[in-house]
Amino acid sequence: MAKPGDLSRRQVLGAGVGVAASVLAGPAVLADEESIRDDIRCGMIGTGGRGQGVLKAIHKSPGVRVTALCDIHAGRLNEAAARVEEDKPKLFEDYRKLIDYKELDAIFVETPCYLHAEMVIAVLASGRHCYGEKPMALTVPDLNEIARVAKASKGIHQVGTQLRYASPWKPALEAIREGLIGKPIQIHGRRLNAGDMPHGRPWFFDRKLSGDVIMEQAVHEFDLFNAAFGGIPKRAAGFGGQAVRFEPKGRNIMDHFSLTLDYGPNKEAGYNHSWIAPKGADGWRFVVYGEKGAIELQNGSIFLKDSDKVQKVDPEPKGDSTQLAVDDFFRCIRERDKPIADTEAGRNAALVALLGRKAIYEGRLATMKELLGQGD
Repeated sequence: MAKPGDLSRRQVLGAGVGVAASVLAGPAVLADEESIRDDIRCGMIGTGGRGQGVLKAIHKSPGVRVTALCDIHAGRLNEAAARVEEDKPKLFEDYRKLIDYKELDAIFVETPCYLHAEMVIAVLASGRHCYGEKPMALTVPDLNEIARVAKASKGIHQVGTQLRYASPWKPALEAIREGLIGKPIQIHGRRLNAGDMPHGRPWFFDRKLSGDVIMEQAVHEFDLFNAAFGGIPKRAAGFGGQAVRFEPKGRNIMDHFSLTLDYGPNKEAGYNHSWIAPKGADGWRFVVYGEKGAIELQNGSIFLKDSDKVQKVDPEPKGDSTQLAVDDFFRCIRERDKPIADTEAGRNAALVALLGRKAIYEGRLATMKELLGQGD
């Protein structure tokens, strides 16, 4: 369905600012009204770990065909093609050639973090609908440029912070917005991981390429905090470092950090994240405390001050959060609706990660004003 509307990897795939600018200057290649059909024709750039899971969700979504796939690794590309063999996707090694392929309405960007900005910009500039993986970008200028291009684009832009699409996260946040616990005042959050990230993705362990764990991982939680408070923090303070995990060779990302976020008067969030926990002492827990009670976001439990009974949020929508997010992306395309995880939400989640990282790296109180280049 169409409507008008490692660094060697960068050398092979990447266009950089120059190519992004040339794409912006070029004509849109989105199919015109005469080619509208029932199926949404979909492409994917990057068919690795996260891409495999998203591809599975795309393939399950009704009324969608996987028309094109792109990856620089031939084995991985062929494996992905075999998963959607009945759709007979065209295969590419250069993402720019996939974008030039006319038989596409929507493109998913599922590549390493440092490639997100240039590729999402190129997709949106072509007029296509774009589902871009989180974090939206790794720098403030790139976040701003994506926001600018998305605003001018004919296509819908959704970011891969998918938790807000599934229960209990979605109904818990809705209950907060509806005033069930009164004004939200404080958030306590922790994500303590046992084990380690897969070592098959060397870019992940380089902070310049992944943005560090605070961007590649914790951006999900920051998206939830922003939704609960209805805005972004003004200041951040934190501590963290690398204490236990030093493999693979060259690894320079944090394996633990703690962060305090000031969202304004009587609105603060405390967050702990680590990859040093033993099994049994690991896990997620996110509690939003308000004037009238509290809600646990990760399991939907409601604790009200005027009741001894623990309640639960609506169990709908049931299902895998990635599947629900992908399905809703296609719904938004069909209905020309605004995604929950839109450009603004993606930018805001990444800004919190950048602010927290600045505070931790520099060992001081950091402000959003200075991060945005607006002075202090």
